[in-house]
Amino acid sequence: MADRETYQAAMREAASAAWDQDYQRAITLYQRALKIAPDDAQALAGLALSLMEVGQQAEALKAYGRVSQLVPNDPLPLEKMAQILEEMNQIDEAAKKYLSVAELYFARREIKNAIPNWERAVQLRPDLPQPHVRLAMIYEKNKDTRQLAIYEYLSIARLLQQFKQLPKAEQALQRAMQIDPTNTDVRSALADFRRGAPLQVVGAPVQQRATSELKKKQVEPEPEIEEEETINRSPTDEAAHYALGLLADLVWSDQVSQAAIEPLVRAIELHQVGSVEEAIQSYSKALKTGLNHPALNFNLGLLFLYSDRFDEAFNLLSRELASPDYGLAANLGLGQVYYARNDVRTAAGYLVEALYRADVALNDQVDQGGYERLKSNLEEQSVEHLNDLCHALLPYLDDVKWREKLSNTFTGYAVQGKSSYVPDLIELVLEGGRPEMAAGMERIDLYMARNSTRMALEEAYYAIEKSPDYLPAHRRIADILAKEGRTQDAAIKINLVANAYLMRGNADKAADLYAEVIELWPADMAARQKVIDMLREQGRVTEALHQWIEMADFYHRLMADTNKATEVYLAALNYAKKNDAEPTRTIPILKALADIEAQQLNARKALSYYEQIVEIAPDDQDTALSVITLNFQMGQSNKAIAALDGFLRYCITRGEAGRAVSVLEEQSRLHPNEIGLRQRLADVYRQQKRIPEAIAQMDAIGELLLDAGRIEEATAVISKIVEMNPQDVEGYRKLLAQLQSSS
Repeated sequence: MADRETYQAAMREAASAAWDQDYQRAITLYQRALKIAPDDAQALAGLALSLMEVGQQAEALKAYGRVSQLVPNDPLPLEKMAQILEEMNQIDEAAKKYLSVAELYFARREIKNAIPNWERAVQLRPDLPQPHVRLAMIYEKNKDTRQLAIYEYLSIARLLQQFKQLPKAEQALQRAMQIDPTNTDVRSALADFRRGAPLQVVGAPVQQRATSELKKKQVEPEPEIEEEETINRSPTDEAAHYALGLLADLVWSDQVSQAAIEPLVRAIELHQVGSVEEAIQSYSKALKTGLNHPALNFNLGLLFLYSDRFDEAFNLLSRELASPDYGLAANLGLGQVYYARNDVRTAAGYLVEALYRADVALNDQVDQGGYERLKSNLEEQSVEHLNDLCHALLPYLDDVKWREKLSNTFTGYAVQGKSSYVPDLIELVLEGGRPEMAAGMERIDLYMARNSTRMALEEAYYAIEKSPDYLPAHRRIADILAKEGRTQDAAIKINLVANAYLMRGNADKAADLYAEVIELWPADMAARQKVIDMLREQGRVTEALHQWIEMADFYHRLMADTNKATEVYLAALNYAKKNDAEPTRTIPILKALADIEAQQLNARKALSYYEQIVEIAPDDQDTALSVITLNFQMGQSNKAIAALDGFLRYCITRGEAGRAVSVLEEQSRLHPNEIGLRQRLADVYRQQKRIPEAIAQMDAIGELLLDAGRIEEATAVISKIVEMNPQDVEGYRKLLAQLQSSS
């Protein structure tokens, strides 16, 4: 515990020293923190930055190297290392580091960030093949940079010629010729190549480079490469297209044996034109040469699937189930394999996993628990239900509009505030698997949008007549009743539908519907408690907390029963701690408790809640200011200023110096007699070269000290003002002389 406190104190002081630009002291403090936590990436990064600022480049390089080992997927430390190596004139090593940075961004599909690092790598070391290959492929796919691709292909051809790989060098020249057959640089290079002359270094015309850079700056944000194309591809086609691009990169790199190049090139060409059997043969030949690459495994497995060669498809696609690039498509493919074999239980497992991966790809806040419950319940479902699920999921996911459909759906859930939406999503998918019912639901929604509630109600009753057990139609009736203002009837109907879902074993959906009943009748505390109990049983911690907070808010805001509200808030807080809820989920509870205590003038209790919030969310400015204000009200100036210092340090480490200064100015205005506040503000003004404002603060400090009879301290302040040589320095000198003579 003591070590932890020492570490935190060292980190706070280090950030403060960095704010004061006292980097030597920051280095000492970061090193102190690292003695306690040697593998702390944040402390190492702070140390590295401070070392850079004082010119200790070699030590900074070592520190960033350690950070890179601790967080290998973070490109920032590598980027700093590249910059340091370049400053140290270690050009070859710097170029390799820029290349590593670019490859990390490329793996994360952050093309915009990768490009400048590839470009810097080839600027420093033009003979590195890999960045030329990457840039050529990327430049060629963007109409604004296609001309630049020509010169990357010329560089590739020159390097391949040097490596005696003449057929590949000629291919690179032909690619350049295809882009612009009239380009004189390409034609000259091709002529030199054919007569056996060495190819020369040829750079893109300055005008082309300048135009390209200007367009990059004008377009915000820069579009991802081929974004327009991938929008209209199914998940499997999208993954196959991405794999083709990587395989094409391999052809130009030195990562493929000579024996694999010819069949791989042939396979790519055949795959692109849709010659499935011939592409399979060529991919298989490349595989037999020992080439083992996820892109090859996936594309060959996909073609086996298209040819109904399920065993071979399974062997290859199952290798890529966990891949971030091919996992969605691989799970979808294996779902198709097992569905074709009539094993709907296994197929459903793969397809639900594919849906989850599609969700992860598009949605910021995924209902992880909902998917886990769905997967665990598959074993209990009937074969008929699983067949319906597979029959609905396959066309829903294997669709060129999958991104648009799912994105719209997730946006709708977010607008409704639903964090547990998987049951609704599955119901939506199943509706799509029953076209006649889905069409009826669409008509109901259309009538509702037009406020034709009578027509919507008739359509809903017609749907129930055709399929009495179709619960979505019953649910629509409740919506219609609510729209007509018949909220009590709507609540009763939703309650009945919820009971039906509960009897079918779908407790998730039932809990959601019971929650909707509460929205219609917020004062029904018994119903709300029922929902809370169900959510707790299902382990849906976040939603249970939401319902508890709603209940407590109802007691607090509408019924003015602060005792009952406090009781419920405390129960929710206790539940959150016991169930390891995300700490941010407790912030509304803590704020409400602090508000209640502040209203009852229990400042100390209110302060304890606010301090807990600051630990969870140090960027919460309102809370930080509440802590400062309460401490001042309680006469605890030292604690108030310490709390302010903590918030200022947080702002500084986040690079928000302007925010820190504005808060400090406001606090100095609110508490003009606090010398500590004015002193901090004066120091900040001096650092920012705002000398007149700094002098004004120091002048005020001097007056406060004189009024308090603290002559010696006042003398020191006036002396500092004289050293700053203000316009009316003579007046300050006279005052200083008087103070010195009197003392």
